[in-house]
Amino acid sequence: MCTMDMTPSPPRRSREDLLATLLDTATDILALDDVEDVLQAIVRRTRALLGTDMAYISFTDARSNETYIRQTDGVATHGYRTLRQPLGTGVLGQIARGIAPAQTRDYLVDPRLNRIDRIDRIVREEGVRAIMGVPLTVGGRALGALVVAERQPRVFTPEEISDVDLLGRHAAVALDRSMRFAELSRTAADLEAERVERARELALITDMLALDSALIDAVTVTPALPRILDVGRGALARDLEVRDAAGAPLAMTGIVAQPTMIAIAAGGESLGTLHVDGALDDAARSLAERVAAYVSLALLLEHARDDAELRLQTEVLGDLLARPDAPHPHAARWLRRWGIPAGAALRVVVVDAPAEGRSERVHALRALGAGAVLLADHEDHLCFATPDADWGERADALFRAHGWSLRAGVGGPVNDVRLLADAHSRALLAHGSLATLGRDGVVDAAELGMLAALLDLSRRGELPASLTDPVRPLRDYDSARGTALTRTAFLFLECDGHVARVAELAHVHRNTVRQRLERIGSLLGPGWDASPRRLETHLALRVVMAGAT
Repeated sequence: MCTMDMTPSPPRRSREDLLATLLDTATDILALDDVEDVLQAIVRRTRALLGTDMAYISFTDARSNETYIRQTDGVATHGYRTLRQPLGTGVLGQIARGIAPAQTRDYLVDPRLNRIDRIDRIVREEGVRAIMGVPLTVGGRALGALVVAERQPRVFTPEEISDVDLLGRHAAVALDRSMRFAELSRTAADLEAERVERARELALITDMLALDSALIDAVTVTPALPRILDVGRGALARDLEVRDAAGAPLAMTGIVAQPTMIAIAAGGESLGTLHVDGALDDAARSLAERVAAYVSLALLLEHARDDAELRLQTEVLGDLLARPDAPHPHAARWLRRWGIPAGAALRVVVVDAPAEGRSERVHALRALGAGAVLLADHEDHLCFATPDADWGERADALFRAHGWSLRAGVGGPVNDVRLLADAHSRALLAHGSLATLGRDGVVDAAELGMLAALLDLSRRGELPASLTDPVRPLRDYDSARGTALTRTAFLFLECDGHVARVAELAHVHRNTVRQRLERIGSLLGPGWDASPRRLETHLALRVVMAGAT
């Protein structure tokens, strides 16, 4: 992607407004049948989405190895509206190859571009400076490009590129549907004139159009997989099932005993498979593929909603953690939105979330506690607040089912949102303790106390070596002779000096414990088990026994 020095972009609207615009656009363009209407709706909405001077769509002509502008909004000159550009040249020619988005801050002075004098003159006449666009692809096939341009230098942010890319995916699906619809309509007109000899083809097209209409309603009214599958089952007269890319079932109309699998994809990305019960002839396969196309659209819309919801939860929880003493007048309303009653005792949990499989963990954790979870996606971990006291058992079962390891620290419970930040800090310490020890599992910060902070210092390499010096004589003695004086001293302080309890835990006789205590006293000196030395000795022993140093 061509980029230049960073220049601030115009103010952005809220993520909720952007998501609403994207969803409205997807609904509007799917409701249109005429290709030119679809194209005009796309460029108009894209220009409004980013607030740019112009937007346009190009189509790729593989035979001439060119891309040509098909529809524009905001373009002033005839030369620009009718521009044709060889693939691989300029910005438009790069994007139209269907590989990746591209942009330039200032087209005519960008040394990275492969420019053509003829096109430079057209660009100069239009006054274009900044250009950014995304490829339009369906099933790995490059249709063209969706592009925005400015008459002043501008660097488009990754978020803006992502927004246009998401809109481009919807646009590609809509264009594909509209072009197919137009093609099928023309074919239907031809077949009507030859109705007798083309009866089978006409029947298929009629079924396809009817299915398209029903599926459009299913997606635009309630874009839910069960509704789409019900429509598909009515058209195919057989049960259907949708599985995600990992093979997990998402929705079904019934048991699919002998599945025929249809790929579900969007923009070259596999979203899963549609399983149809029984073998398919050409006509049935065509219908099944249409169902799969609308399933992919529903999944894209669902992912967009989920991503927006996660961003909102991350923002809300992040604000509660970052500003614990600030007033949060809307906190109760937000918590109720996510199923958390006012005044609920909340536990804050910090969970490991490696980059690989992170999104799967996000979706899985959101289902904990029957949905009563406030989840935030932080840089190196996931953090969530939940009133569910049994979340640990649920999380353990969930992670085991997916084959994931669970490493989590817990803070709380607290029943005041102003205490969430403190609970989060404790959860981080508990989580850091597990990371320091290289262990998995769930640790409650209340069980570790000051040890959690010491282990966190050790993990970050900030634990003073002198902290464990008070018990070094015991460690050296044990290392040289294979004895257990360090553990005996630890148990003695943990048990408040009860020799009988120490003997029971160490599985030795009481006299053995007394003999070891005499040796410990000779190595550490008098008063090792009494104030003021008792505290520093106890802390040093806890760190050593935890395996942190």
